[in-house]
Amino acid sequence: MNAIEKSIRTRLDTIFSNYQPNDQLTEFKEELVADLMDVYQDFTKSDRSHEEALDDAFSQLGDIDSVLRDMSNTNNQFDYKKQTDESTSNSNKKSFFEFSDNGVHLGNLHIDGDGIRLGDDIVIDGKNNHVKLGDWLHLDKSGARFGSNYYKFDKSSHYHDDDFKETTPNAPTWAVAHHNIQLPISDKKITFNYANATLNFYTNDKSDLITLDEYFSRDNQRYFANITETDSEVTISKGDNPLIFHVRTMVNVGLPKYYPKSHISVINRSGQITAHDLNLDQFDLYMNSGSFKGNNITAKQAIWSLDSGKLSAKNIDSNGLNISNNFGKVLLDNTTSKHAQITVQSGIIDANNFNGGGNFSATSGEIRLRINSLTSNLKIKANTSSIRVTKPGLQSFYFDLLANIGLVSLTESSNTHFDKNTSSYKRGFYGDNPEYTIDASVESGTIKIY
Repeated sequence: MNAIEKSIRTRLDTIFSNYQPNDQLTEFKEELVADLMDVYQDFTKSDRSHEEALDDAFSQLGDIDSVLRDMSNTNNQFDYKKQTDESTSNSNKKSFFEFSDNGVHLGNLHIDGDGIRLGDDIVIDGKNNHVKLGDWLHLDKSGARFGSNYYKFDKSSHYHDDDFKETTPNAPTWAVAHHNIQLPISDKKITFNYANATLNFYTNDKSDLITLDEYFSRDNQRYFANITETDSEVTISKGDNPLIFHVRTMVNVGLPKYYPKSHISVINRSGQITAHDLNLDQFDLYMNSGSFKGNNITAKQAIWSLDSGKLSAKNIDSNGLNISNNFGKVLLDNTTSKHAQITVQSGIIDANNFNGGGNFSATSGEIRLRINSLTSNLKIKANTSSIRVTKPGLQSFYFDLLANIGLVSLTESSNTHFDKNTSSYKRGFYGDNPEYTIDASVESGTIKIY
């Protein structure tokens, strides 16, 4: 056993010690050792130290406690007699069939705002995106377990060029109707309001026109976009949206490469949005749920707001980048922003190759930053979260790191100078001529600076 495997096993021993051992857990642990060894090797290509690569590898496990808890409770088999007794008892309180504004109840089948339940064996939890079939299948946002085999989604948080291929969007194969619009560029704000659709923004070959290609799975002119204009804004809104059946919609929006005084705003209730090769004054995005993927975007100002979902962006340059995601992930690679405002309520912020400064905050989840350079002060704040930062190369900086309940660790060298140095609070500077400050605080959690 080499030193790497020993470190991995030691950490896993601590995690597994909270659960009653059995054959399933033992087999699962051995699978994790092999997987973590592979992931660790991947991170050594970019991380600067053994400890940093090890932390990054374990961060890929996500919420493993729920998996271990299920595996350890092998004796909690389904009690048919108990379920029968409970059903008999409940039958005196509820009828076999009920239908109301709260949902549908049909025997052991319950369909309501929380999801779908059939007794205790099948659960589709809509609020937590969790599916459970007895004890042999568990599926959620982090991964899937089939028996004793566990498969992690998004196994690596690194970014791959294949995720950001830049191709001019084409007509989808399912389309039976096409609607084309050409609009002259304007100093007015241009708003695209599509409740449920896939939108693709790209650079067209026009000098003064915005091109709009709508594709539909049903052929009816009622579905075509409506255009309204005021003194300050042009709004392109999705046409009729029938309630009795779904009309699949995709919209390709082409913007001129040179578009002065441009302000593009996108409103999307639930769908997918992509954007690449854009150079705008302001680019705003408001989504209820779904996903956004961007690449090669330059904007003086950008406001990207999601209620839930995943935002991934690469090669972003915006002096004022404001991103908020209530429930989900914010993944950034090669981002430059002097005044960034990045916030998640419950989720993950992962910024790789970041240049600039600003404010990063999370109520619960994880903040992971790899900094290339600081061009202004950086403030990182979390409630019940972990904060991990890879400091900028050889650049000097001040640091002020506080964990009210938790630990603070800082990789020390001869260039590290402390004014205060305790297990939960570290203040000082790194290098010779610091200009900017890394200010990180967490209410309950850990702070690590590599």
